Amino acid sequence: MPAVRDTLVAGTRKFRPEDIRKVVEIGNSSLTEYYTDTLLLDLYEAWPNSFIVYTVNDRIVGFIVGSKFSRTEARILLLAVDANFRRKGIGIALMNNFVEVCNRENLLSVRLEVRTDNDQAIGFYKAFGFSIISVIRAYYSDASDAYLMWKLL
Repeated sequence: MPAVRDTLVAGTRKFRPEDIRKVVEIGNSSLTEYYTDTLLLDLYEAWPNSFIVYTVNDRIVGFIVGSKFSRTEARILLLAVDANFRRKGIGIALMNNFVEVCNRENLLSVRLEVRTDNDQAIGFYKAFGFSIISVIRAYYSDASDAYLMWKLL
């Protein structure tokens, strides 16, 4: 009898409201700020195309969501990947998908904020072509500073 192999099905798709519990769980276990169902659903309502999840065998393991900062600029608000699935290309896939959405909607640039001590995330964003534009003092709820990063599409 031939061996049966497990098939891994993975990729990005649009967020659906029924995904909210898993997205909140990943966000609150991965990020230092606390995010509620209501806030994330409001972000989804504001720009549904920007809310993208990454699934592995129908299990959500990461997400990205943004907003339109202006008529020509997007802002990445949250990008999080389950700790057990980091460094496997999921963040790259989410970012690529987000940039594709921005390009389809004729946005010209993307901005984001990141903690100044989050070297791993800063390196990730720099690898995507983001540059540090400025420091925002006491940006986070614990008074930590953030870098404002920006990328031309």
